Amino acid sequence: MIILQTKMMLEKVKQTQETTNADLASELKQVTAARTEAERRRKQVEAQLQETSIKLAEVEKSRGDVGEKVSRLQVEFSLAFCQ
Repeated sequence: MIILQTKMMLEKVKQTQETTNADLASELKQVTAARTEAERRRKQVEAQLQETSIKLAEVEKSRGDVGEKVSRLQVEFSLAFCQ
Protein backbone atom coordinates (compact mmCIF):
# COMPACT_ATOMS: atom_id res chain seq x y z
CA MET A 1 0.00 0.00 0.00
CA ILE A 2 2.73 2.47 0.97
CA ILE A 3 4.68 1.58 -2.17
CA LEU A 4 1.64 2.28 -4.32
CA GLN A 5 1.07 5.62 -2.62
CA THR A 6 4.72 6.52 -3.05
CA LYS A 7 4.58 5.60 -6.73
CA MET A 8 1.47 7.71 -7.21
CA MET A 9 3.05 10.61 -5.38
CA LEU A 10 6.23 10.33 -7.46
CA GLU A 11 4.17 10.18 -10.67
CA LYS A 12 2.30 13.31 -9.63
CA VAL A 13 5.59 15.10 -8.86
CA LYS A 14 6.96 13.93 -12.21
CA GLN A 15 3.92 15.27 -14.07
CA THR A 16 4.16 18.57 -12.21
CA GLN A 17 7.85 18.86 -13.12
CA GLU A 18 7.13 18.02 -16.76
CA THR A 19 4.42 20.68 -16.88
CA THR A 20 6.75 23.20 -15.25
CA ASN A 21 9.52 22.32 -17.71
CA ALA A 22 7.15 22.71 -20.66
CA ASP A 23 5.97 26.08 -19.32
CA LEU A 24 9.55 27.25 -18.83
CA ALA A 25 10.54 26.07 -22.30
CA SER A 26 7.62 27.95 -23.80
CA GLU A 27 8.48 31.09 -21.83
CA LEU A 28 12.13 30.81 -22.88
CA LYS A 29 11.07 30.51 -26.50
CA GLN A 30 8.91 33.63 -26.20
CA VAL A 31 11.65 35.61 -24.47
CA THR A 32 14.19 34.52 -27.08
CA ALA A 33 11.85 35.56 -29.89
CA ALA A 34 11.22 38.92 -28.19
CA ARG A 35 14.96 39.46 -27.76
CA THR A 36 15.59 38.62 -31.40
CA GLU A 37 12.88 41.07 -32.48
CA ALA A 38 14.28 43.76 -30.19
CA GLU A 39 17.75 43.27 -31.65
CA ARG A 40 16.34 43.46 -35.19
CA ARG A 41 14.52 46.69 -34.38
CA ARG A 42 17.60 48.14 -32.65
CA LYS A 43 19.73 47.45 -35.72
CA GLN A 44 17.05 48.95 -37.96
CA VAL A 45 16.89 52.12 -35.86
CA GLU A 46 20.68 52.35 -35.76
CA ALA A 47 20.75 52.12 -39.57
CA GLN A 48 18.08 54.83 -39.82
CA LEU A 49 20.04 57.02 -37.42
CA GLN A 50 23.21 56.55 -39.46
CA GLU A 51 21.33 57.41 -42.66
CA THR A 52 19.78 60.48 -41.05
CA SER A 53 23.15 61.60 -39.72
CA ILE A 54 24.64 61.33 -43.22
CA LYS A 55 21.74 63.32 -44.68
CA LEU A 56 22.12 65.95 -41.96
CA ALA A 57 25.83 66.29 -42.73
CA GLU A 58 25.01 66.69 -46.42
CA VAL A 59 22.37 69.34 -45.67
CA GLU A 60 24.76 71.23 -43.39
CA LYS A 61 27.45 71.15 -46.07
CA SER A 62 24.96 72.39 -48.67
CA ARG A 63 23.87 75.14 -46.32
CA GLY A 64 27.47 76.18 -45.84
CA ASP A 65 28.06 76.15 -49.59
CA VAL A 66 24.96 78.26 -50.19
CA GLY A 67 26.01 80.67 -47.45
CA GLU A 68 29.41 81.10 -49.08
CA LYS A 69 27.80 81.61 -52.48
CA VAL A 70 25.42 84.23 -51.05
CA SER A 71 28.34 86.06 -49.44
CA ARG A 72 30.30 86.06 -52.72
CA LEU A 73 27.26 87.30 -54.63
CA GLN A 74 26.68 90.05 -52.08
CA VAL A 75 30.29 91.18 -52.47
CA GLU A 76 30.02 91.05 -56.26
CA PHE A 77 26.74 92.96 -56.14
CA SER A 78 28.23 95.58 -53.83
CA LEU A 79 31.26 95.99 -56.09
CA ALA A 80 29.11 96.18 -59.21
CA PHE A 81 26.69 98.63 -57.60
CA CYS A 82 29.47 100.89 -56.31
CA GLN A 83 31.05 101.26 -59.76
